Amino acid sequence: MSTRNVRKTDVVVVGGGVSGLAAARRLVEHGRSVRVLEAGARVGGRTLTGWAGALALDQGATLVYPMQHNVFRLAGALGVELFESRSDGRFLLYTEGARHSFRFGDSRGMKLFGMPVLRPVLRVALHVAALRTTLPLPPEAMMQVLRAISALDRLAATVPAAAPWTAPDADLLDCRAFDSWLREQVPSPQARRLLEANVAGYLPATTSLLYALHFFNTWGGVRRLLGTPARVYRFSGGAQELALALAAALGDRVVLDSSVLEIAQHSTGVVVRCADAEFAAERVIVAMAPSGVRKLRFEPALPVDRRALQDAWQPVHGRKVNIVYDEPFWRQDGLSGSALTDLDVVPGLTDASPQDGNAGVLAGYLPADRGPADAAERRRAVLAVCAELFGPRARTPRHYVEKNWQDEPYAHGCEGGLTVGALTSARRLASTPVDRVHWAGVETADAWIGFLSGAIQAGERAADEVLAASPAR
Repeated sequence: MSTRNVRKTDVVVVGGGVSGLAAARRLVEHGRSVRVLEAGARVGGRTLTGWAGALALDQGATLVYPMQHNVFRLAGALGVELFESRSDGRFLLYTEGARHSFRFGDSRGMKLFGMPVLRPVLRVALHVAALRTTLPLPPEAMMQVLRAISALDRLAATVPAAAPWTAPDADLLDCRAFDSWLREQVPSPQARRLLEANVAGYLPATTSLLYALHFFNTWGGVRRLLGTPARVYRFSGGAQELALALAAALGDRVVLDSSVLEIAQHSTGVVVRCADAEFAAERVIVAMAPSGVRKLRFEPALPVDRRALQDAWQPVHGRKVNIVYDEPFWRQDGLSGSALTDLDVVPGLTDASPQDGNAGVLAGYLPADRGPADAAERRRAVLAVCAELFGPRARTPRHYVEKNWQDEPYAHGCEGGLTVGALTSARRLASTPVDRVHWAGVETADAWIGFLSGAIQAGERAADEVLAASPAR
């Protein structure tokens, strides 16, 4: 490798998403010099704040739950404000061509970058006795949903967090696709369609059941999320505000438009090479999705088991839609703005209106492989669903903003999962260091994979590994 224009630093962080920035912040707090190399022209990764006039719209990660303490801790330290998202009113469930509304107190719980979470389905099932005359699905179908969630948590509890391949029957769990198991557990086509419409946002259909159990285990089980108070929080200025605040605190340590091409390890350090610069460091933290790491060259090559995990990673792609109205008119009808459907075009919606209510916003996640491919046709189809749910006013928004995450060259998917057989073959986690190379990114989280809290935890964990391996001089 050329030694021209070599810059020295203690640690290089590859990736300027929330995870990489959180890692850099932790290192700087402990007196280490850091460079964060971000391939794109902005920080934030899969958080992105768009604008409709002066109105901030989350085009990526959105919601924070009360027990995701990492987000509140870091946001508080950086002066980034969150607010409790409004959630009163009736929840809508649309299935088999019919619209049903329920009031369970606070029934919201949509994680709209990834998927709507299953809280509304569970709450419907839990109210079978009280609502038996108006249930949209037969009681047995709703009980299948409950039993499937219970079975997931029961199996997940048997999967050791640090070594899922050592679980009882790990080989059997790892050779079975998650969707195959789900079809067996939920034979009712109606109930399964509701579950599949949501689960598809987090995990590909062919994801290993063992990986799915590991994934849900990082939440403490599915019921931990569903059974908590249904409060959710959003960022006053959009979720990207957290990354922007981190980057501002790091200052010129963050270098944009710096796509890393190669990482070379030697006996005393690493060299990280971009197109026009090289950085010499003691260690490197790679905070990228596994499918993005495939594009990097490593010298020496990564171990076979580590490469196997990257090759087995299946990213999930999707679109985030924000539909802006003059006001949140559905509230006048006693509706919360949250809805769950069995429709491919828009599985779920939630009220993403600003805190002051000076505009109405319905937000949803659209799986990339479902619904119309043509943008204009897709817009008409989404608005038709909105009108079916919330009335004719929903057909004529002020703004319709859609973000296709496949257009982001460095996002490498919204969510994802491992193919069958990967975990038991590799017998390592994606977070396991390779000598002087450490791994961050939400996919490597020990807690809350798929959420901002997990991204922060993964970054800070990788930074702590570096600190432990390279004590301060």
